[in-house]
Amino acid sequence: MAGPLTGVRVLDFTHALAGPFGTMILADLGADVVLVSRTTERDDRSRGPGPYVRDRSTYRFSIERGKRNIQLDLKDSTGAEIALRLAERSDVLAENFTPGTMDKLGLGYEAVSKRNPRIIYASVSGHGQTGPYAGKGAVDIVAQAMSGLMSITGEADGRPMRVGASFGDTIGGNYLAMGVIAALYERERSGLGQRLDVSMVETVMYHMENAIIRYSATAEVPGRIGPRHPLVTPFQPFHTRDGWIVVAAVRDWEAFCVVIGLEELARDPRFVTNQDRNVHHAELEIILDEALRARTSREWLGLLDTTCIVCPVYDVAQAIDDPQIRARRAVVEVPMASADGQVKSVLLPNTPVRLSRTPAEVGRPAPWVGEDTRVVLRDVLQMSLEEIDELARRGVIGCRS
Repeated sequence: MAGPLTGVRVLDFTHALAGPFGTMILADLGADVVLVSRTTERDDRSRGPGPYVRDRSTYRFSIERGKRNIQLDLKDSTGAEIALRLAERSDVLAENFTPGTMDKLGLGYEAVSKRNPRIIYASVSGHGQTGPYAGKGAVDIVAQAMSGLMSITGEADGRPMRVGASFGDTIGGNYLAMGVIAALYERERSGLGQRLDVSMVETVMYHMENAIIRYSATAEVPGRIGPRHPLVTPFQPFHTRDGWIVVAAVRDWEAFCVVIGLEELARDPRFVTNQDRNVHHAELEIILDEALRARTSREWLGLLDTTCIVCPVYDVAQAIDDPQIRARRAVVEVPMASADGQVKSVLLPNTPVRLSRTPAEVGRPAPWVGEDTRVVLRDVLQMSLEEIDELARRGVIGCRS
């Protein structure tokens, strides 16, 4: 069955992570994503960091799955014209260069929209296309730092902490995809494309939950408080005899205290209500940490399940081996070929978008650089094989075969 975005063509000029992550989402949803690489890129080692499976970057492989790849010299006038012709026949153009870069190449929004008024021109950058910081470069940690996220992440007496995953990049990619889908839906009514401007800093700030309104309401600047929740106690990880569990959202405080063998805790005036527990969280953490070390994680998961929300704290290996993850195929196996023809299966996160009638899925493995140049130019632009061979000879395009 076809995915929900089948029939949508995305011309993809993205690099690094935020942009490619967004177009990866569109590819998982069924769009034909044509990734444009530079003609100077010859192999995966020049395009992404390791670890490598023989000659291929696992980093690039993970976010280029389901896409096609062509090589163009965009600084060559003929290459730029080919890009414009492809844009004429595309629904979406995605890019994440520093603002102004695409204009210098003759591929900015004004130039492209004149050739294709229906184009959704999607840009994701560190600070957005306008404002005093528009021209500044940014990476994931910049988005996490300038949004305020790092200031509330980490131990109270520690330094600001980056979230372990590249949240600033991937959330930016998520909103690129979301904005594209919204613009495509609107185009069905108006018949017109439009510009999409996504700022990585703003997307992380959008996810700052109640920190901003708490500051606005109290004039108190939220700070780092470690792994606990600022408004609910207990709501954090605790040591067990053999690992860690998370205890959160206690449904029945008295029953919880009975299960952990501290019935008297339920009557302690410091801990009767959630507000009391918030005020005296430091004393409660010491008591609970000592009590929960008495049993194994498995034992506590069974005993506490009816009194609160409880779960194990997994490492990556444990997470992908969980029966719920396996049952829903949240991680899938994809073949990864090397230049000498050897194939290794690697694991990739599956799309979390589960649609009953038009299912999304991880598509074809990530392409080689220039793997699809000939096919795309032939099928989309109706170029002859002679024209393609001449462009390859001149170095305007790159072809793997």
